[in-house]
Amino acid sequence: MDTRFIRRLIRRRWRTVAAGGGLIGLLILIINLFRPSVYQASATLLVNQHRGLSAPSYESVLMSQQLTRTYAELLKKRPLYEMVITNLRLETTPDRLMQNVRVSTIRDTQLIVVTARDRSPERAADIANELARLLREQDRQLLAGGYASGERGLSVVEPARADPVPASPKVLRDTLLGLIFGVLGMFGIALVREYVDESIKDGNDAAQAAGAPVLGTIGNRAQADHAQRASVDNIDGAYAEPYRLLAVRMRSALADHPARSLIVTSAEPLADTHAVAVHLAVIYAQLGQRIILIDGDLRQPTLHSWFNLQGDAGVRDVLEGAQHLPVYRYLLPTSVANLMLLPGGKPVPNPLILLDSPRLSKCIRELDQHADLTIIVAPALLNTAGTLLMAQAADAAILVMRAEVTKSAAAASARTILDQAHVRLSGVVLTGAVDDDSALLIDTSLFTLRSEPMPGKRLRSPSPSVNEKSPHSTALSSASAISSHSSDQ
Repeated sequence: MDTRFIRRLIRRRWRTVAAGGGLIGLLILIINLFRPSVYQASATLLVNQHRGLSAPSYESVLMSQQLTRTYAELLKKRPLYEMVITNLRLETTPDRLMQNVRVSTIRDTQLIVVTARDRSPERAADIANELARLLREQDRQLLAGGYASGERGLSVVEPARADPVPASPKVLRDTLLGLIFGVLGMFGIALVREYVDESIKDGNDAAQAAGAPVLGTIGNRAQADHAQRASVDNIDGAYAEPYRLLAVRMRSALADHPARSLIVTSAEPLADTHAVAVHLAVIYAQLGQRIILIDGDLRQPTLHSWFNLQGDAGVRDVLEGAQHLPVYRYLLPTSVANLMLLPGGKPVPNPLILLDSPRLSKCIRELDQHADLTIIVAPALLNTAGTLLMAQAADAAILVMRAEVTKSAAAASARTILDQAHVRLSGVVLTGAVDDDSALLIDTSLFTLRSEPMPGKRLRSPSPSVNEKSPHSTALSSASAISSHSSDQ
């Protein structure tokens, strides 16, 4: 088994394994705390034969051992237990009492150990001693009767004593064993699940399934921190660093293959697609780029809610062309400088009718004249036919995947569909990744992201160039291409 597979499994599943093992240990602890305490006491008997011989022979020793086993069997007979119940006035049945008594012989000796278990330590000792006494009395009766075969003896070596420490449950021992076996069991379940599960686990799986480089890895911590913020106006702090790293690598990919319009989609339905597109748009706008963000989900347009805007008019009205207005008239300014939004408009039951039109490409090309980059947010590629039409109208595409959600087969199918439609896939963004997984670390202090305005009508005055800095120490090999590339290419 590959050690890297085990390390990745431990790194990704250690919380689940620890929680599962702790839960099992806690359940065992609770069960033991509610279980009644059971005490046990043991009496030891010695079997002697031919006590008058000064030097016992081998045959006599062998017969004594056989006689020991005979006495042990006599201690398991029902009449003896009926007498114990009568003498001690126990409120139980012979069968139940027999279940609470264990008779054993010590190998290669003539010793018999009678162990009794009961909820009272004194009663457990009384049961064991009474069994020993009754057996000795029965032995004397046999010696006096027709079963006598020589001189032998049965003596109590150690009487049973009441032990105040319960024999069960052993709370500490049972809890530790439950914790250990719980952890081992959960690790086995995680191991089987890891083998059977065909979902994407990390960046290597994502790159292999899509046949494209991983441009960014958004960890769970970054997504959780973002969920606590009310808007995207204050994209700042350490939580946004993975999105900044994604923006840097995206610029590198677009520098190698220039594109004026970009579609952000996923293989299967994924809410993370909106988060990735919005963060890219905001970060590029903060760096002085003129950005237009388009809501391509015409069935359920929600992108306007990220900016607290009204989205009654938008892509639907543009494609219908009922009012014959220029596309830029439907753009809404956002609270982020240099960022404009084209909402989806009112929901459309069948978007394919609107999207299957030359007007779609014409609208995108018209918007390209007003922005440095147009970002289209589209629904899942494998679930919506219109997404492929939007992808064909754009210059490039990025595919968003979520760790442990997106299936490898779905990602591969999405890549195949894009290739057949001659859509360039610039890269992959992996969300929901374990924060300890290998992330894409870039030293952005080594290069400056700058934007030069495109010719044509400006939507907003560009902000001054911003130098994006990062504490990380690993630089991209294409840093010089990013720093020298301008958006008019």
